[in-house]
Amino acid sequence: MPTSWIKSDNAKDILIVIVFSLVLLLLVDYFLGYTILHNAPIRTRNNAERGLGISHPIYHHTLATNYNGLASFDQKTEHRFCTNDAGFKSNCNAINNIKNYDIAFLGDSFTEGVGLPYEKTFVGLIAEQLPKKKIANLAVSSYAPSIYYLKLVDLLNKGYTFKELVVFIDISDIQDESNYAIIHGKVVDTIKNTSKQQIFPLINFGLKGLKSRFLSVSNSGSHVASLDLNDEIYSKEYRRSAWTIDESDDGFGKIGLKGSIEKSVRLMEKIYAVCKKNNIKLSVGVYPWPGQILYDVEESKQVKIWREFCTNKCTHFYNSFPTFFDLVRASNKNDVISKYYYYGDQHFNDDGNQLIASDFLSTYQQRTH
Repeated sequence: MPTSWIKSDNAKDILIVIVFSLVLLLLVDYFLGYTILHNAPIRTRNNAERGLGISHPIYHHTLATNYNGLASFDQKTEHRFCTNDAGFKSNCNAINNIKNYDIAFLGDSFTEGVGLPYEKTFVGLIAEQLPKKKIANLAVSSYAPSIYYLKLVDLLNKGYTFKELVVFIDISDIQDESNYAIIHGKVVDTIKNTSKQQIFPLINFGLKGLKSRFLSVSNSGSHVASLDLNDEIYSKEYRRSAWTIDESDDGFGKIGLKGSIEKSVRLMEKIYAVCKKNNIKLSVGVYPWPGQILYDVEESKQVKIWREFCTNKCTHFYNSFPTFFDLVRASNKNDVISKYYYYGDQHFNDDGNQLIASDFLSTYQQRTH
């Protein structure tokens, strides 16, 4: 047989093997990709790839029920993470599967306590100091008033009860509300479908890893002595936090900044109406981002909006802006940010969570004595 025919047959065989292997890989990825990612000991997996963050048919996304494993905030470090049978972040050593609570906390990633096990989050620290109170953490990253409202209604419809609800309104909630919409009784992200699963999760994970390896720059840690003020999170123009000092509509979609604020307030008024109907005491809490400490004032627009909302509605208004600005006056802005926030990020580290818990307990205990 001529050499060309041998080469030709070999090429065909190799091509068949390659095509068969690719098809097999795609089939495995399509049907088993998430199962493999959920169980693979890979530190760089995000929480959705770990099976912790999941979509929800009504309020867009939530946490998986009865999760007991590791979670990652920065996809470099891991921490223990547990949820109860309702998907509430919980103390791994004291899972509580009850339906009747004294205090429920709603919020986004700050209130969830990203990067920390439950007992080091401000909700966990509050629970530790109020052992006679049954406390639930309903918060999940990227939540905003649309989700707060529908999640509260859904839980009440399922038989959960709360004597008091504390909603910690985050700085980013205003921008997030410019993206979220309630359509046919469900929360929809009009900009991106963050709850949509990848068709081929393993391939997507590999491509994401390659992109991260070649394009990203790693931070040096959670606690550092000085800040790199060139980082986007510390920029005066960072739209997620700059809206309290800059009234530009940039970054706030079709409804603009004013529309996003008004929409957020309307949704909180709906939450108040639900609380009133169900005899739930409502309180609201606020705290600054690094951007507020760097460029804003103690009487921030964030403070004014939610203090005004709370008039004749809230049992209490938990305002941590004065605490942070007192610390700034006693030292300086950079030192305060370095001590209480993750490096290069807006979220509180363990010291920041302790500060918010202390602030809350001081006000709460004064009110209850």
